Amino acid sequence: MSNCSFAQNAKEEIIKGNAAYKKKDFTSAENFYRGALKIADNNTTASYNLGNALYRKDNTDQAAQAYDNTIQNSRDNITKEKAYYNKGVAYQKARKLPECINAYKNALMLLPQDEDARQNLQRALMEQKQQQNQKDNKQQNKKDQQKQNKKDQQKQNNEPRPEPSKISRQDAEEKLRSLLENEKALQDKLHKIKTAAPDKPEKDW
Repeated sequence: MSNCSFAQNAKEEIIKGNAAYKKKDFTSAENFYRGALKIADNNTTASYNLGNALYRKDNTDQAAQAYDNTIQNSRDNITKEKAYYNKGVAYQKARKLPECINAYKNALMLLPQDEDARQNLQRALMEQKQQQNQKDNKQQNKKDQQKQNKKDQQKQNNEPRPEPSKISRQDAEEKLRSLLENEKALQDKLHKIKTAAPDKPEKDW
C-alpha cells in the first residue's frame, strides 16, 4: 500500500474521531485517533486531537503525552504552540504547576502575542506562590509547635515530684524496729539516771 493510501486511511479515522468528539463521545473519538496513529504514528493532527479527547476524559497525563508527540513530530510552530498551550491546560487541571508553567512559557516563546497563554501563565505562577506560602506557613507552624512541645516538656521536667523510695519494705521495717529499740534503750537509760539521783533535802520548818 502506498504512503498516499496510508495517509488517506489515517485521515478517515481522524474524520470519524472528530465526529465522535463533536457528539461528546470521547471514548470513541480516542479509539479513532489511536487508530489513525497506528496507521501513521507521526500524524500530528491525530496526536493533537487524541490529547484533546484524553483531556476531556480527565486523563491529563496521557493527554500531555499526546501533546508531546505532536510537538516532537510537528514542523509547524503554530501547531507546536497550540500543543504546548493545551499541555499547560492539562497540567493546570492536574495541579502540576511546575510542568504547567513550563508548557505556557514554551507556548509564549513560539507565539508571544498569545494572550490566553500569558494570562494562564500568570494565574499558574500566582497559584504556585500561594502554594509555596502555604507550605512555608505549614513548616513554620510545625516548628513553632515542636518548640512549644519542647518548652512544655522542660516545664514538666522542672516541676517538683515525689522522690521514689530507694529502700525495700523489709529494710524500712528493720530500720523502724531498730529506731524503736534505740528509743526504748534511751528511755530505760533515762529512767535509771532518774532513779539514781539523790533525793532533794526536805524543807526546814
